[in-house]
Amino acid sequence: MALVLALLLVGLAQAGPASAAAVAPTAVKSFGIGIDAFPRWERESGCSPTEKPGPKYLRRLLLATYGPISSNIVRPCTAADSGHEEGRALDWMTNVRVPEQKAMADAFVGWLQAPDGFGNPEAMARRLGISYLIWNNQTWRAYDPGRGWTEYNGCLAPKKQKKKFDNFCHRTHVHLSFTWDGALKRTSFYSGFVACPAPAPALVPTVPTVPTVPPVVLAPVLDPVLPLTPAQLLGTKKGIGTPGGPCRVHPDVRMDLPVLGRGGVPATGVAAVVLRVQLISPDAAGTVRLWPTGSPMPVESLPLDAAGRTADVTVPVGTAGSVSLQLSGAMAHVRVDVTGWVAAPPV
Repeated sequence: MALVLALLLVGLAQAGPASAAAVAPTAVKSFGIGIDAFPRWERESGCSPTEKPGPKYLRRLLLATYGPISSNIVRPCTAADSGHEEGRALDWMTNVRVPEQKAMADAFVGWLQAPDGFGNPEAMARRLGISYLIWNNQTWRAYDPGRGWTEYNGCLAPKKQKKKFDNFCHRTHVHLSFTWDGALKRTSFYSGFVACPAPAPALVPTVPTVPTVPPVVLAPVLDPVLPLTPAQLLGTKKGIGTPGGPCRVHPDVRMDLPVLGRGGVPATGVAAVVLRVQLISPDAAGTVRLWPTGSPMPVESLPLDAAGRTADVTVPVGTAGSVSLQLSGAMAHVRVDVTGWVAAPPV
């Protein structure tokens, strides 16, 4: 079931700005029940003052919805941590002292935070990859949504209600900071797919290390291999072999793929499997690593830098009869077929 979003919003589900005087953006997009996870905090780590595609897209959406109200994405590099210095923040110059502009900003913020038809809270903020908002004396953090709207830098104090504090207290503009996924248009609003979930507990995998187990053997596939009619074990675009339906594989997030007893592979007596790996619609050049689940991630990788390119790899079977894979550099759909297996030596 899909939800076509065409929302007229009149408020927020929690304390914060609210107005019914202006319509919210209309996003004619279809989304299922799956939604992007709330993000983690991503501090600025460098200086990259070029406009990133996510904020540029949102600026166009605001212009199309509300007309020619100015906005700003990039600022010169400073010690600030606003996201502007990395081109992943947007200031939309609406003024709380102009009733029409305040109504527009309240409606837009309400649209970002409204639940969708499946009850997912803060739906459009999550789908767009918003990290935090600042507007009209208050701030909201997607990486800490339980706090709701809180006072921004003492701006609710009577002494800061004067006009000279309007810009500091974000009464002259809505500030939106993006996660890197949102800034690079890797979230579901742009692609239609959420990121495939990482297996617990390793949400953030370790840095590649030299393996202390027999290394993964890349092409050519070595004998003795018992061939199989190719069978698909993973197809993220259609949700084959994924725990939560269709998704895209995020770079630097591990996936564990059960192989024993699937696609003609025996449930026991298997030392390794031969897999054919394909990246589909990658958003950048990338590589993929495969290794036995539960073992250190190897340094060696498969360079799959073009859509449609495939590679064969022999991977020892690891914990729970699974192998692990991880992308670097690109977000993509992944297809994995099993084409053979290697018998374990007799005990």
